Amino acid sequence: MITTERLLLTPATEADIDIYQKLFTCPDTTRYLPGGKPFSVTYIVQYLSTKVAHWEKGFGMFIVSLRSDPTVKIGYAGVEMLADVNLCDIRYAIAAEHQGQGYAFEAANAALNFVFSNQLVDEVYGVAVSENHASLRLLRKLGMQETDTKLYDADNLVTLSVPHGSFTPH
Repeated sequence: MITTERLLLTPATEADIDIYQKLFTCPDTTRYLPGGKPFSVTYIVQYLSTKVAHWEKGFGMFIVSLRSDPTVKIGYAGVEMLADVNLCDIRYAIAAEHQGQGYAFEAANAALNFVFSNQLVDEVYGVAVSENHASLRLLRKLGMQETDTKLYDADNLVTLSVPHGSFTPH
């Protein structure tokens, strides 16, 4: 578990299907994800299963809850290794009613600090749709710089990265 000023981050489990369903059935949350629309419950269940299994590597997706009330799950944040390449990608999402309060940055910063301070990865990439200005600002605030490396095959994506030695926790 990771504790920040306002948040608790705990490794994702199958019991966290509620927050994944809330996020992945929301049109606002999914508009910048692959497909650009809400996902089916079947897909979400399978997706969560892969998040839980990833923890076998020693890192993965954290569920983000309010420190003031740990029963309130507001999103997820974490770093995962991509299956087809030996590169790591940061991912995060915060429920609409909790956006605009800096929670995504606080959680993503904690997740990066976790993987780097435990020497679990050497570099982390961040990818956002070019129209997702909020996500691009967050990635840059984390210290990420644009790179020519492509993690996904889509023309409308911007890829950034931060190597272990360049990351400064906030």
